[in-house]
Amino acid sequence: MKTETLSVISLFLLVAGIFGAAAENDTVNNTTDLKNASKGPTVQPLSLSVSVTAEPSTVNLGTVYPDGVERSYTNIVNVRVRYFLSLGDTLSVRASGDMINTADSSQTIPLSNLKFSTPSVAKRSFTTSDYVIATYGGIFDPRGSREVPLSLYITVPPYTDPGTYSVTLIYTAT
Repeated sequence: MKTETLSVISLFLLVAGIFGAAAENDTVNNTTDLKNASKGPTVQPLSLSVSVTAEPSTVNLGTVYPDGVERSYTNIVNVRVRYFLSLGDTLSVRASGDMINTADSSQTIPLSNLKFSTPSVAKRSFTTSDYVIATYGGIFDPRGSREVPLSLYITVPPYTDPGTYSVTLIYTAT
């Protein structure tokens, strides 16, 4: 069985200037960037040909404070599957693991704090296992494409150490 795995998104979370003072959580400019990166050609197991892309290639999620409040980014990523002769295949998404501070790998933000939703999938946390976000293809649709808008939700826990945190999101067509 051949599968298509495409690493398309690296999430960069910049959490800067967190200082605690007597049960207070003072914060300063926290920025989140989302980056897409494609890897290699692929072949679909039940298709003659398939490709997966995610747009845009870079998304700036703006200022994110470490206050435990969930921020939402509606339809911020558009994932597209293009195929030829596909029969009921699926598109899945998963993450590489917790969001890790790029300067100090001992500092992390739990993956459960990064969530997603699509028009057909209710909001849920990313996991390290594939989760089906769409099916595509069919007998009467031999050549085509399927677009899936992806909304993201992020929560930065209070007292999170400042830095740039990253995680890779992986789309798999099977």
